[in-house]
Amino acid sequence: MKGIDISVWQTVEAVDLAPDFVIIKATQGTGYVSPKCDAQYQRAKSQGKKLGVYHYASGGDPVAEADFFLRNIEGYIHEAILVLDWEQGENSRFGEHSSWVRRFVDRVHEKTGVWCLIYMSAYVLQLSNWGSIAKDCGLWIAGYPDNRASWDVPNFPYSVSPWQCYCIWQYTSSGGQLDRNTSPLTKEQWDKYANPKSEPKPQPSPEPAKKTNEQIADEVIAGKWGNGEERKQRITDAGYDYNAIQAIVNQKLAPKTEYYTIRSGDTLSGISARFGTPISTLCAWNNISNPNIIYAGQTIRVK
Repeated sequence: MKGIDISVWQTVEAVDLAPDFVIIKATQGTGYVSPKCDAQYQRAKSQGKKLGVYHYASGGDPVAEADFFLRNIEGYIHEAILVLDWEQGENSRFGEHSSWVRRFVDRVHEKTGVWCLIYMSAYVLQLSNWGSIAKDCGLWIAGYPDNRASWDVPNFPYSVSPWQCYCIWQYTSSGGQLDRNTSPLTKEQWDKYANPKSEPKPQPSPEPAKKTNEQIADEVIAGKWGNGEERKQRITDAGYDYNAIQAIVNQKLAPKTEYYTIRSGDTLSGISARFGTPISTLCAWNNISNPNIIYAGQTIRVK
């Protein structure tokens, strides 16, 4: 079979150019839905073409991105092949490769019973160990030997290991005008990827209880959400108020004031050693003019 993949950059009528199948961009990250997706999808469906929809990974929380994808393609599930587009542009977690992809596809499978195809370039295929992904997910590989603008498919020059073969090959962008693809799948095999009837359809899992800001703040302090802009992006993508959580973190990490009541026999130097606070600081905090003169029963700040 031969077909095209399209996004908002192509017209709705572009689906007419596909001989057999059309794969359409549906979502990206946790905030973008292609405004042309449904019109493109319905036109291709009315023409009897095999269908696919894809999500472009932005590198947010993979479970949140998977849930966002599924919410916005609900009417296409078990009719269209589901695809995760894994490439570097606009993907803040690109270097994590198979670990991020694993969490995304597991979430999709948990909620639908469907394993996504993974779209990646022949170059990206060499950047990670994809063995755990290959045992469950089909491969949609992109590689342009000569970027020809025709339906004449060139010889395939790439290794697809650890996959045994590809499901779809995007062999040209036709000089940047149109992505053309070929697939060795039959129509029946395509339908099997879209709706694996041999597997029982799982019931949708209940949404996990959302953690409190206090719990997320504790996880931030434990280092589970990264640092800087990465932390901000991940917290925001997961649906939390970053500023509120950071305020709790700052409060938890702020130095705590501590006081001590002087006992008979205490000296300021001894108190300094005990609490690790310099004598000069103790004097400044407590308005002590002579560090050699303190009084039993006097309460002073020591932290």
